[in-house]
Parts: sequence; C-alpha cells; structure tokens
Amino acid sequence: MIRINLLEIRKAAPERSAKLTTESIGSIAAIAVIVLSIAFVAYRSFALSQQVTRLKEEVQAADEELAQLKDALRVIEEHKAKKAALRKRVDLISQLKRRQRVPVHLLDQVSRELPSFLWLEGLEERGGKVMVQGKATTYNAVSNFYNNLAGSPYFSEVTLGNTQRVTEGVSFRLSCSFSTPEDTDSDTSSDLAQNLGASPRS
Repeated sequence: MIRINLLEIRKAAPERSAKLTTESIGSIAAIAVIVLSIAFVAYRSFALSQQVTRLKEEVQAADEELAQLKDALRVIEEHKAKKAALRKRVDLISQLKRRQRVPVHLLDQVSRELPSFLWLEGLEERGGKVMVQGKATTYNAVSNFYNNLAGSPYFSEVTLGNTQRVTEGVSFRLSCSFSTPEDTDSDTSSDLAQNLGASPRS
C-alpha cells in the first residue's frame, strides 16, 4: 500500500512563492537603481551642457566688450597723438615768434644805448649772450657805450674786450647778457633803418 504525504507538498508550495517574491523585489530594486542612475547622469549631462552654453555666451560677450575697449583705446591713442602733434606745432610757432621778437627788441635796445660818434660793425646773439664789435671816434665814446649798457635793465655782465687805436679812431669789442622783458610794451617801431646810428643818449 502506497502512502502520499500531501501535507508536505502543501508546506513546500508557500516556500517557493516566498522565494519568487524576494527575487522579484530584488530585480525591481536593481532596475530602479539603474533607472535612477541613468536619470541622474542625464540630468547632470544636461546641467553641464547648459553651463557650457552659458560660459560660451559669457566668453563671447567678453570678447565683444574687449573689441569695443580696443577700439576705444585706439581712438584715445589717436587723440593723444593728435594732441601731441598740435602741441609741438604750438611750441614751434611760439619758439619762432620768440626768436623773431628777441632780435628786434635787442636791436632796439642797443640802438637806444648808442652814444654819439660810435657805430657798430657786428652784433651776434646766442642764447642771451651778445657779442658786439664796432668803432668810435674817441675812447670816451666807447666808455659811454659801456656805461649805457651797464645801466640798462636789459643788459648785464657787460665786459669790454679788446680796444685799440685804428685809422677811424678806436675799434672795440664788447660782450654782455641780454634779458627779454616779460612785458614788451616798449616802442619797437622806432626807425631802425638808421643802421644803429644816432641815439638820444650821449
């Protein structure tokens, strides 16, 4: 006679169901982890892509601003160059005017200090230093010319050089310093055509 224990079969069936349920939960959890990982990677990739795009836009904006600054700097440099050129021209014109004014004023002042019986044969001015050579009929005229220059506010360091007797009377050389006055209101329209001839001083 064969006996079958159905109770044992019934007890074994629930154990298999429980085993299958645990495996299913584990698979679902693994799939969920994979899906979440993929979602996280996709999100990070999207975020990084957005950040890269934003950085590229910022770089482009910075490049455009740099180009504008370079243009502005170029314009400033051009203005500086033009200003420097204009200043050089102004300085040159002022220097030329000053050089033109000094000889005229110098000749006018020298002519005012010339005594009678004395005439000049040469006059040279360099950097405010004046060299004069001329002749006179007497030594007294040369002495008067020296004293007149020494007493003028425009002449200083008056030094009488070589003086000697010649056929016409006396030849002389004289050196001094000439200072241009700040206010040139003196009458420079006096007649210099007399070639440094007669003078009101004697």
